[in-house]
This record gives sequence, C-alpha cells and structure tokens, in this order.
Amino acid sequence: MRMWMASVGVVDNDELTLMALSGYLAGHFGEKAVLWKCTSGRKAISLCMDNASRPDILLLDMSLSDMSGVAVCRELRSRLGTMPILAITSFPLDQYAASVAEAGGQGIVAKRNLMQIGRALLTVAREGVWADGALSESERSAFERVSVAHARLEGAGLSSPVALSEQEEMIMSLFAKGLGNGEVAERMGISENTVKTYVRRAMAKLGAKTRSQAMAEWISRKLDISM
Repeated sequence: MRMWMASVGVVDNDELTLMALSGYLAGHFGEKAVLWKCTSGRKAISLCMDNASRPDILLLDMSLSDMSGVAVCRELRSRLGTMPILAITSFPLDQYAASVAEAGGQGIVAKRNLMQIGRALLTVAREGVWADGALSESERSAFERVSVAHARLEGAGLSSPVALSEQEEMIMSLFAKGLGNGEVAERMGISENTVKTYVRRAMAKLGAKTRSQAMAEWISRKLDISM
C-alpha cells in the first residue's frame, strides 16, 4: 500500500463502480484516502463548496444521473481556484477530453483501469495535470492547472452557459428543423460520425444526457436570448 496524504471525493452514477473505485483507493492509498463518495452531481457540488467536506482532489464520472460531469466540472472550477478535478469515463477518452479541458478539468482517464486512475491522481496532485497517452497532442496540451483554469472561468458557472461552436450551433439548428444525422451530414458536407461527435460535445456543454434534452436546453437558451 502506498500512503498518500491527499483526500479524494469520488462521484460516479453506478453504485458498483463507486464501491470498486473507493475500495481500490482505500486499499492503495490508505483508508482515509476517500473522504466521501456519491452518485449525484449536485450533491458533489454541495460537498465541494463546503470547506469542511471539500476533498483535495475530485474524481468525477462524466455520466451522472442528474447532470453531466462536464457541467459539474465547469460549475466547480468557475467557483473554486483550488481542488484539481480528474475526469473518468467508460467511453473513449476523446469523446470528453476537449469538453473537460474547456470546463477546467485537469485530466481524464479511463474508468476501467484502476491502476491508471491511481497514477493519474498522483500525477495531478504532484504536477497539476494528467496528459493521458491515449489522447492526441492537442488534446493533452489543452488541460490547464487549477489556478489557470479558474482564472479563465471565474464567474462563468451554470448561470453563464458555455457557448456552442459554429458547427455545433448549425447542427442543433438543423436538428430543430427535423433533419436526421444523415441529412445533417449531407447538408454540412461532413461524415455522420463527425456529426455524432459534434452532438456529443454540444450535449456535454448543454449539460444534457440525451439529444432530446440537449435540444430542449438549446431551444430554451434561444428563447431567453430573443426575449
């Protein structure tokens, strides 16, 4: 067992995964390594904003039941200039890497590799960021240290939504007109896989778990702007 003085808050929507992560960290770093664990993004925000329950590092799943992990990350980083956030996911890392970096996270690692998660936590605690070798050079270089990310995002929490890119806006607009993936791809001159990538990024920025939720949030924002 490698002793470690930092405390970790663990957030994952799956109870079994939560137990496995917590058990590994406790066994590898000591029983006091895990300060708390929960399945809710909103509860995690509440715990992290309380000085008494704020962990040294937050281990944050990207797929939560009440809100997206990216939204949790952005809300916390906009309000906190401390506490590194390490994202975890069972999906390919490049699906979330850019959104996590933009939201102020310090790295992302595959959920299935417990040993890698342990190394990533140590690296973030020591060096500030985790640049996973599975990512491209541009994706790895996008992650910022806590102080830099906080300075960029300060005050831009849930009350100040993340802007979609031009391509993401266009795709959402075409979906609103009733077009499907294939029709959108043909209209924009891109592949369907590229359309899906833009949709995933838009969903993450909008804090949505499904495309329908993303559309509803996007339309709501448009209505707010027009009023």
